[in-house]
Amino acid sequence: MKRTTAAILAALAMTGASAHAATIVGAAQQAGDFTKLIAASKAGGVVPALNGPGPFTIFAPNDAAFAKVPQAKLDDLMKPANLEKLKTTLGAHLVTGVLSMQAIEKGLADNGAVVVSTVNNMPIVFKMEGGMLTINGARLVKPPMKVDNGLVYVIDTVLIPPMPLQPTY
Repeated sequence: MKRTTAAILAALAMTGASAHAATIVGAAQQAGDFTKLIAASKAGGVVPALNGPGPFTIFAPNDAAFAKVPQAKLDDLMKPANLEKLKTTLGAHLVTGVLSMQAIEKGLADNGAVVVSTVNNMPIVFKMEGGMLTINGARLVKPPMKVDNGLVYVIDTVLIPPMPLQPTY
């Protein structure tokens, strides 16, 4: 958890850009299907980092993904007393650097699975299941979106730590 907070704080220290479509947050705002993720990012204090230079790769759960999480669990996560837990959850969706679809596909072809670490050292496992790319069991909703500070992959599930190989929701 300390490492997650340190990574987020380091990213925060380097930023100051405002939201526009060329950033992760700007793209999410324009898409209109990430209101819950944006609200969680604001509550967690990570919006400045996601608007910063990056580069980052984010596995962004859309609003339909958040709808699968029990409301009581979301409400609990958003409480100020659970700020570190919220930051850890947000960090479970974020990888430093750009992880291209080509790199993932090559790793899948070579090894059958690809494992990368999030900013808080949690594993993200990519596999092909039923002809679809999965990320810790979450399905990729559409091709990645390139933005100035990284890549945005839209997923259908919120990844809640500790990271199981299959999602809880």
